[in-house]
Amino acid sequence: MEIKTEEKEKLKQFYETSEDYKKLLSAHNREYLKTYIDVVVKYAKPDSKILDLGAGNGLSSKMLNEYGYDVIGTDISYFFLSDSAKFQNENLNYCVCDVLDLPFINESFDVVCSNELIEHVTDAQKSLLEMIRVLKKGGILVIMGPNLCSPFWSLIDIVNMAKGKKGRYVWAETLGQAIRWGWDNFVLSMKKRLSKKVDFIQRKPDLDKAIFGGDSDSAYYASPIDIEKFLKSNDFKIISLCEALSTRGRIMGTLFPRFGLYISIVARKSY
Repeated sequence: MEIKTEEKEKLKQFYETSEDYKKLLSAHNREYLKTYIDVVVKYAKPDSKILDLGAGNGLSSKMLNEYGYDVIGTDISYFFLSDSAKFQNENLNYCVCDVLDLPFINESFDVVCSNELIEHVTDAQKSLLEMIRVLKKGGILVIMGPNLCSPFWSLIDIVNMAKGKKGRYVWAETLGQAIRWGWDNFVLSMKKRLSKKVDFIQRKPDLDKAIFGGDSDSAYYASPIDIEKFLKSNDFKIISLCEALSTRGRIMGTLFPRFGLYISIVARKSY
């Protein structure tokens, strides 16, 4: 599905104006961002120039800069980045721009990274091509975010419902919906795994429930299988398919690296 221009504009306007969504992003504190930062630092060489895409409130870029890196943090929304000016210094700057059209020259960064961005892009293929374009040869690409195709999300919702809690907005609001979602995700992931083609599935964002979280505002039905195949077809070497640091994440990543709850891909661009 190709997202219509009017839907893209509606999504952009939502990110530029929603006070409630900005409050949701305020929960992205140091503890929340620690895993992402640890993964980037693990693979970034000293003195690397880093492009942190979809930086939201700008804190992730500041945390990377504290390790001595030269960092540019970006977001599509000036509104989200409006409080980041206090973080800026000689080696930390912010830029309002769209990942579909990055205002940087070719091969200008040692590391390009993003956390919980890829599921929100309105053209996954074009976004990845832009990341590839601005990354130096031999550079590191880090992409992290939810695997919306994972069948395990529905299991969590089913367990929560059994405890009397609510399921996930849009995806699993009823028990029947949760079961169907889990089965559909399992079948879809298996098809993706067995196919040689890359199939980026774009979706119309549901903005009515976006302020409740749960990625109802996602525009790409994110899958690590898509990203892995696409990067390999563009001469990238996959270093890691799962960089989860929690016990649950490590177990799931070891047993089901392409079916787990989260995407945490680290890849190197060929020289």
